[in-house]
Amino acid sequence: MTSNSNVILKTIMVLKAFTDKQTQWGVNELSRYLDFPVSSLHRILKTLREEEILQVHPQSGKYIFGSELVRISSIVNSKSDIKVITEPNLKRLSQTLDETIYLALYYPQHMKLSFVHNVQSSAALQYLLELGVLQPIHIAASGKAILAFLSHEEIENILEQEGVGETEKVTILSDLDIIRQLGYSFSESERKQGSIGIGAPIFNSNNLVIGSIICAIPANLYDESKKDFIVQQVVKEANNISYNLGCQR
Repeated sequence: MTSNSNVILKTIMVLKAFTDKQTQWGVNELSRYLDFPVSSLHRILKTLREEEILQVHPQSGKYIFGSELVRISSIVNSKSDIKVITEPNLKRLSQTLDETIYLALYYPQHMKLSFVHNVQSSAALQYLLELGVLQPIHIAASGKAILAFLSHEEIENILEQEGVGETEKVTILSDLDIIRQLGYSFSESERKQGSIGIGAPIFNSNNLVIGSIICAIPANLYDESKKDFIVQQVVKEANNISYNLGCQR
């Protein structure tokens, strides 16, 4: 590896320490964490500070995010198309399971979700969900995977908007407790008759739930013995997407 390549790699490792581990570092603790000599780390930090990628906290004296990094991050975030970001994950999941996979996004202003993208399986028989239409969020794996991780106030408002009665509300809240514990949701014939849904939530860089990915399976083709594997793969790709969006959960 050339000297320039080595510096670039070390610089990337420094930045990833701030995004993946913690947001404030002293020079010595960062040197120990990365196993870098303090002298070479100092040179990298000096350059990043000069470019305002990092700055020194006036009270703690530790390095923190700089204004230029915040600016760049904001631009990247505003111009990112989540469908493009998630496409590799959805394709990989669909190929692994040979099932149709959907991406659903939550629209808090409407307190609804919408399926915005899908990758279809090669199977002749598959269930197709309508894209781009606002739909209730309190039903099915797609919605409950999101609903479970909203605030208590949001959940109450959504259930009130949907006219959910007390008996049904108790059942839904119990379902949401289980989903929080397990990290995924499972439904049968809730949004579409004759379909099985297995969904997992997606979180953004603020650790807020913004949507879900769902594996949609025709009920007559569903193999219960494969459930654990399907769940594992769906949760893994949902976590990968959240990580790519900057989630620190």
